[in-house]
Amino acid sequence: MAAPVDESVLNALRGVTSAHTRLPKPLLIKIYVASLKQEFNQERRMLLELVGPELQTLYDDRQIELEFVDMHFGTGDLEINQLERDPYLIDDYLHEIDTCHAHTKSVFFMVLVGDGIGRQLLPTKMDEDIFTAVLADPQITADQEALLVKWYENDESQSKRQLKQDYRLLPVDAWLAESQQMQRFLEVTLQSLVQKASASDRSADFVDRVQQLRRTQIEREVTQAMALTSEKILAVFRERAAQSSKRDVEALERLRKIKDELTMNLSTDNHTTLVVPGSAASEAIDPDNEDHESYLSKFKNKVTDKLRLLIEAHITNDPDVIKGRKKTVQEIFHEHATHLRILREHTDSAALVESRVPQQLRQNLMANFRNGSRHAPYFICGADGSGKSAILSHLYVQVGSWFGSSTRVHRVIRFAKATPRSAYNLELLRVVCQQISIIFNIPEGYLPKDASFDPLYINTWFQNLLRKVEDMANDVLFLFIDDLHLLNPLDCDIVTALSWLPTSLPWNVQIICSSTTPVEQLKFTPMQRDRFKSAEYQFDLSLGDYAARLKIPPQCIPSDVSFALYVEQQFDQLERHYGRQAVGGLASYITCSEYGLSETELLELLMPTDDPESLIETKSGHFSFATFKKIHREMDLLLLLHDKIMSGKVLIQWRHNYCSSVAKRRYMDVQRTRSLHSELANLFFPQDEDESTLENESNRSETKSVISLKEREREKDSLSAVSAVSAGRKSSSTHHNDDTSTFYNPIAADVSYSMRHVEESWHHLMRSDDTTRFKQIAVCNFDFLLAAVQTVSISYLRCLIEHVRCYILDRDIELIYYTIRKSSDVLTRDPMQLGSQLISWLRPISEHDDDDNSLLSMTVRSATAWCDGYAVPLLVPLTGWLPAPLPSQIRTMTVSGTGCIRAVFLAPTKQHLILATSSGDVQQWHIMSNSLEHIFKGHTAAVTCLLVAPQSESELLLTGSEDGTVLVWHVGFRERRAHINNAHTAPITGVAAGVNNTLIISSSEDATIAITDLASGKLRHRITHHRGPVSGILVAGACDVLISGSHDRTICVWNLENFCLLNTMQMTSPVLRIDISCNSVFLLALCEDNALYVRTLATGKELHTLKGHKSKIRTISIGKDSQRCVVGCDDTRALIYDMHAGKLVRSMPPNPGPVTAVHAMDNDDFLVTVGGNKITFYSFRNEELYVNPYSRHPRRKRSLKRHAQAQRSPSTTLPPITCFDLSRDSQQMAIASGRSVHLMRINTPEYQCTLEGHSAGVSCLKFAPNGEFLATGSEDRLVLIWNLAQGEISHTFKGHAAPVVKVVVLMDSLRVISTDRDSLLLVWMAHSGNLLQTIQGPYKSLAVTNNMRFAASTNGDNTLKIWSLTQEDEKYSVSHSDEITCFEISADSAHIISGSRDMSLKVWQATGGKLSQVLVGHSDAVTCVAVSVTNKTQVLSGSKDTNLIIWDLLTGEEVHTLAGHLGPVIGVKVSADGSTAVSGSDDKTLIVWETKRGLALTSLQMHVPFTHFDISLEVSRVLVQLVDSYNLPVICLHNTPAQYVKLPTYSGPSKDVEDLRPQGPKRQMKRLLKKEVSLDTYTWQKKYGHLTSSVMMAQVDERLKRRFSVSASMEEISKIAENKTGASQANLGPEQAALAQSQHFDQLEALWNKRSPPRRRHNAGLSRQTSLVEDRLESSDDDEYQDERAGMLSASYDNIHLLARLPGLRSLHDAWKTNSLREREPRRSGRTKFYVSTPPPQNSQDSSSLQLDTNTNIYTNIYTNTNTTTIHDHHGQCGCADGGLVVAPDLVRDLLGAPSAPESPQRISLRQLLHWPSLKSRLWRRQRNCQSLQPNIRLNPPDQLPRRLRPTPIIVVENYDVRRVQQLRTDLVLHPQTSRASVGHIEVAGSEQILAKKATSSFWQRRWHLLRHKATNHRSESSQHGHPMPLRDTGNSHSNNSTPDPTANCNDCVAQ
Repeated sequence: MAAPVDESVLNALRGVTSAHTRLPKPLLIKIYVASLKQEFNQERRMLLELVGPELQTLYDDRQIELEFVDMHFGTGDLEINQLERDPYLIDDYLHEIDTCHAHTKSVFFMVLVGDGIGRQLLPTKMDEDIFTAVLADPQITADQEALLVKWYENDESQSKRQLKQDYRLLPVDAWLAESQQMQRFLEVTLQSLVQKASASDRSADFVDRVQQLRRTQIEREVTQAMALTSEKILAVFRERAAQSSKRDVEALERLRKIKDELTMNLSTDNHTTLVVPGSAASEAIDPDNEDHESYLSKFKNKVTDKLRLLIEAHITNDPDVIKGRKKTVQEIFHEHATHLRILREHTDSAALVESRVPQQLRQNLMANFRNGSRHAPYFICGADGSGKSAILSHLYVQVGSWFGSSTRVHRVIRFAKATPRSAYNLELLRVVCQQISIIFNIPEGYLPKDASFDPLYINTWFQNLLRKVEDMANDVLFLFIDDLHLLNPLDCDIVTALSWLPTSLPWNVQIICSSTTPVEQLKFTPMQRDRFKSAEYQFDLSLGDYAARLKIPPQCIPSDVSFALYVEQQFDQLERHYGRQAVGGLASYITCSEYGLSETELLELLMPTDDPESLIETKSGHFSFATFKKIHREMDLLLLLHDKIMSGKVLIQWRHNYCSSVAKRRYMDVQRTRSLHSELANLFFPQDEDESTLENESNRSETKSVISLKEREREKDSLSAVSAVSAGRKSSSTHHNDDTSTFYNPIAADVSYSMRHVEESWHHLMRSDDTTRFKQIAVCNFDFLLAAVQTVSISYLRCLIEHVRCYILDRDIELIYYTIRKSSDVLTRDPMQLGSQLISWLRPISEHDDDDNSLLSMTVRSATAWCDGYAVPLLVPLTGWLPAPLPSQIRTMTVSGTGCIRAVFLAPTKQHLILATSSGDVQQWHIMSNSLEHIFKGHTAAVTCLLVAPQSESELLLTGSEDGTVLVWHVGFRERRAHINNAHTAPITGVAAGVNNTLIISSSEDATIAITDLASGKLRHRITHHRGPVSGILVAGACDVLISGSHDRTICVWNLENFCLLNTMQMTSPVLRIDISCNSVFLLALCEDNALYVRTLATGKELHTLKGHKSKIRTISIGKDSQRCVVGCDDTRALIYDMHAGKLVRSMPPNPGPVTAVHAMDNDDFLVTVGGNKITFYSFRNEELYVNPYSRHPRRKRSLKRHAQAQRSPSTTLPPITCFDLSRDSQQMAIASGRSVHLMRINTPEYQCTLEGHSAGVSCLKFAPNGEFLATGSEDRLVLIWNLAQGEISHTFKGHAAPVVKVVVLMDSLRVISTDRDSLLLVWMAHSGNLLQTIQGPYKSLAVTNNMRFAASTNGDNTLKIWSLTQEDEKYSVSHSDEITCFEISADSAHIISGSRDMSLKVWQATGGKLSQVLVGHSDAVTCVAVSVTNKTQVLSGSKDTNLIIWDLLTGEEVHTLAGHLGPVIGVKVSADGSTAVSGSDDKTLIVWETKRGLALTSLQMHVPFTHFDISLEVSRVLVQLVDSYNLPVICLHNTPAQYVKLPTYSGPSKDVEDLRPQGPKRQMKRLLKKEVSLDTYTWQKKYGHLTSSVMMAQVDERLKRRFSVSASMEEISKIAENKTGASQANLGPEQAALAQSQHFDQLEALWNKRSPPRRRHNAGLSRQTSLVEDRLESSDDDEYQDERAGMLSASYDNIHLLARLPGLRSLHDAWKTNSLREREPRRSGRTKFYVSTPPPQNSQDSSSLQLDTNTNIYTNIYTNTNTTTIHDHHGQCGCADGGLVVAPDLVRDLLGAPSAPESPQRISLRQLLHWPSLKSRLWRRQRNCQSLQPNIRLNPPDQLPRRLRPTPIIVVENYDVRRVQQLRTDLVLHPQTSRASVGHIEVAGSEQILAKKATSSFWQRRWHLLRHKATNHRSESSQHGHPMPLRDTGNSHSNNSTPDPTANCNDCVAQ
């Protein structure tokens, strides 16, 4: 909501004002100095030269101007008072005191009182009775009486005598003699009248009136000031140590009265007394006198201190100074106050006597109002002086009474062009919109959040405001605009200048405009013009019905003269009084000013200050203080001038625009106008005579002016300015959000761009025709641009540059303009981004310039320097990423009356085009205004060719015509210099100038070339070599060589010194046109066959024939870069060729007609094409080139620039960046682009090196936390580890079968997790590539906790998987109700925060996956989340609702809502200390936030979309990844509030590979022993071995004969199985051994505690999945994700309990489980079927014979009846495994225990046991190398199993991965009744041996899967000896999976 506005301000803005309404005063302290001229001469000089400048420096930063007014300055001899020369000046003096009081902020009057009071003044008026008494005085002589009668005449009332003013016509000396004579005797006579008053019966009134006439100047001045106020007066009394005895008693008494009056009425702070030491009583103050010098020093110090204290006391609480109001309100209020003051002048003058317009307009308006009908604006039109403004002012006052008391009337008035904010449509509309918003308290505030000072936006904003007003039933809004025609029409205006004016207004909105221009001629759209032409809305004052009668000024004689004649009369009268030179000078300066000049500025121009004691006379054209005050007041009374308060200044301006026209006509011509603007420009930017460059201006010596007490601002060198004021700016600058701030950011100690520079000075720089200086100081100077944006607005700056573009075409200005235009939106909301925006857009261009001191380079450096010195956080780009802001087409001109334009050339001014027309005239057009300025007449036939001589100083123009003549013109003087008419007899085809423009060369169709001397006009030589018409000639300026082309198919090269032929090039067709490059290397020829030939000029060798044009070529031109050429064709298009490559590079848009002329401007700034009557300007500079081809030292510059560019950024041919990563110490960055990775230091920023190694695009990369290596993943399925120190590949990981998507390096910098598109997550060792763990799961987003315990990943669905990296069976699945869009892990690894499209965030515990907090507050999908390192409770989230929220993690409450983006937030990052956050949005902006207060600190508009960004630890750098760009911007945050936090280091548990593998399931030890018991293994086995199975017997060894505690750790026990390999290990892995140990400990503990052993759960076994199976049954997260996504088979424990119903089976420790099945032999078709035979039941004692054979790696089952397991393949073949001697234990046989005859075993098809519920046909149809299936195991009791009944499935798997192959695994099943452990198995048809479960974990066996393809022969050999090849340990089945052979199929994986 908008902040409350002060009621008085709000009333003023609504138009409710009165005489007591306080409007802002100017920021001025103007002090009138009253003293005796001679007595205080040195003191007054001290005030002007020392005190004033010293005080001014104190108030510069508040934009307060200090001025001393000394009426004695420049009045000549100290003995003569100026009032003796002109007695009437006393009225002007007293009026000036009133003016000082009205305008000043503090002290307005300072009186210096010394030894006397001065002489009596010559009265200007005298009462008749006093005059009679004077004449009757006996002391007066006849001559004196005659003198009085001569000079005093009766006034109009006949009651007074007044002094005639004819004395002004007399010589000064003659009048001075007479005036002094009258003064002396009148002084004596009046004194005698007073003395005799008591004797004669004179009344007291008579005596008082005589005493009034006797008053001296100082008495009158003190009386005048005291009557105003006593608080703002300073009195200085001067006493002398030695008193004079010769003094007039009456004078002393009058002096004492003055002192007493001042002392009594002034406070002690307002007066002081100084004593002059010395013996002399009345001598003048002499600075050379030591005593007097001491006194002057004291005077200076005392007066300075007094004034400073008084000024501080007065301005401390002044609302205009302290800027207490809201900045927007204050700006609008000051603007409105300026117009209210102008309105008050009109109303006070009461000029309108009679008019029918108000009454008629009221009738029309009220009719529409009562009917509630929409209507158009009302227009009052009339000539100058017709009363438009008077009628408008009258209406403003009257409309309030037209409506009832219940209706509130709001009035807004604007006088067009009275202020900068009312001079342009865009600015006027912006300010009006903001004022309307304030008046009606629009809820969005005074500036909407998405506000943009763009023309289209402001126009829409205005329309929306009017609609809101329409809904307010009791409010009526009036908008008055005077002089509508004066609004500057600019290119930025939509369609036409006044198109914003609505054609249909709401019933309660009225717009009333006045204009000198008729409505039909105003810049309206056709629809507006039709709507506004109705008589209901137009009031033409030129018509008799509406003519107004105005009050005639008393000075108007006769009274019936016209307004124009009245103005002329007043100028004539002023010239008679002051002289034409003085009046002309003053009028010219005021006319040249745009918005008026201050008194100080005018006096600096008009008053010489060389000698303050010299007499300044107006006849010489100069003014003193006194004479200037007089003419100023007189012109004000004559209604010519008026004072305007604008932007804190009192400006003097013409009251009527017509006065400006008269002054222009009377006193100004073109040259005079230009020199006046130069003088005014030097007034604002002083320049020494011998200095004209910007760099030199910084060294100027300071000139102290006694007139302006404000130190003159001086321009600075941009380079030296950088370091001059960093400290100063930091102390004085304020944040842009601070509404109390005013602009003052000094760039150097002596420079300050004030409001006057921004509003006024640039006009004069622009019109002084010094474009270079204008660009350097104003429009291309960063400090000027910044001042314009901060003091006014971005829309004003845009209008300003648009205004400049109406006069000047310049590439630098165009670049600045389009930069501002493209940045308008962001600068509207954040003006402090100006520096960053200029750097963003212009840095790439400035880097292309070879000249480091080029204007744009200096602008960028100035912006960078300002950013460096800025005191609050600011985002500043360090690298460029934006293209050149220029559009392709810059300008279009439309010319008329020219016919076919055969040639075009740029005039020397660079702002005019010279056209060769078919009529014979040569026309000069101003480019930007599209206006014809001059016609060079002289030719009688069509002009065929023209040329501006190469040396621009000569300004010569050569033209040739069909009339056979050549004319030479001077463009500047517009005069003809030569006429060559006898050189040719046929039409001229070409002209050229040679030998320093001394020779004029012309060619003709008469086949001759004539060389004429310019000075003499004589023919020097004629070349007649050609045998056909010469079609064109050119001069190579570097070597004075002439080139000619002819229809005789030759091109000749001539020496201009001796005119001899140097070379001849033979062409295949007649030559029509030729051109040469600027470097004289290339020759381009157009021949009659319409072919373009490129040849070398030196040898004539043909290089290229340019092709690509499809129509006849009319004209050709080579660019100034000597590389590109432009041709114009009949098909209305211009084509651009690259001559080096010989290729067509660009086709320009079509024109209205054939392109008949083309021209490339200097430096290829612009390309000019002429098609029909349309002339188009294109941007032609090749911005993509690294090197500027116009360098003076091409080779040196090229190498330096290329080196710098190579360091700055990669080549522009790079593919787009796919990803990047920042090192953990925030020092280095890796950027992936295509197949390459670029390393860059981010602080510099410079590219270090490029890493090449991948064969496909790099998709992901990650720095190691220790910064030693970089991991990169690619589409080529490889992950490379790069050693950063050496820049080489240290390891290549090839474990992926699909493109790598993500890669993460764990905090120990040892392990790497990589994911691929096959949903596989691999954990492996970085230094060796050893696979540690395999996880099937989401792969798109992956993160790992800092403690390296958990990894979290998601694919963007509604689930997030959390995996343990230490316990393989520990995994959780958490979910949202909608897709998860982001997640973040807290720095302490305790929580995982996930964000979702369900608009919520959830906080999960990393350990356990439990939900601990839900954060709800966003109104749209959450898109990003961030946490800090140190602040554990702070969470930031961003959303599509454009807001960010800071959350408290513990309470779940919103701490702050951060609103600032205009689009969905796409990312947020937090500094390590949590104090600062950076957010990015789809609105292309970055915003930096302070998290503690929730405030936006700074922002940056990127202008292009970006996808991702990252920040350094302390946010000193922000790195942004753009969409489809090869650039990666590096952005610096100056003055970052965040502190550097050293991140904690994390160390891994061990560097041993085995220690890094995830552990199997563990049981928690139950401490049941009452006391610690220590037993050795041998004793334990002997005493308690019968309680355990024989499994532990194999562990008895000599190495174990040591004592260990029963409470030994599980890890220690499990290591028993690892320390011995081979035969001693049997078939148990370390985890099985550990679990077995724990079972035996349970038995032992039970014996010790004298109780029965604990019962085992029916599903608790020795499998690695059993230790947490109970928890799994209770957990809903059981392997769910693995079942659904990973494709790995696991048991469904829901059906395992059914096994308990089997006969004789009481418990099942684990379910039979397999990972996958795969086919072994790909050559066979069909699927392999598996059969498992069930042997007859065995006795329990047979079960005990199951032993572990230490010599083999499989179980040998000793049966009395040996059975074989028969294997059938799909062809029905049978075979015996191992020769039928060994029968492996069988799961199905042991569980079912059904008797079966050996000769006819019961066969159960494995397909009956395996069920595939989720098998999809499409998966089978895919051509895969391997298909991994997930079976369902079915099982039923054998006695209940019919022959055809399918077994019941007990293992259900819902999904599988058809691409991933993993090995089959079977696990132990322990029968508690017999303590027999059996191993189920499946045998593969066609195999030659049984693949059994290995019982060893040796190195080679653990790595079997890596070497499987090499082990075929080894398996065969092993089978011959009865030793099948063991498989890898099941405990590592998850961690050591690898990619199979490409030819492997599903059955290769089947194993026991």
